[in-house]
Amino acid sequence: MNIDKEVILQLSTEEKRQLAFELLDSIDEEYVDQPIPAWKIQLIEQRINLDKGNSTDARPWNEVREKYFNR
Repeated sequence: MNIDKEVILQLSTEEKRQLAFELLDSIDEEYVDQPIPAWKIQLIEQRINLDKGNSTDARPWNEVREKYFNR
């Protein structure tokens, strides 16, 4: 692969931004059709079940903010 980095660095900010988004989109497209591994689905299900089972552990944001950010 022969990429002239100096040419890329000469691009305008908008052109570099657009190139970066196009590169990221091309990477994302490679993974869209890949199946989610079983271990990851299991982990998500476990976390959902923990959340459903411990609903009394949840606190409103204003309480959390006051406790941890307004000392």
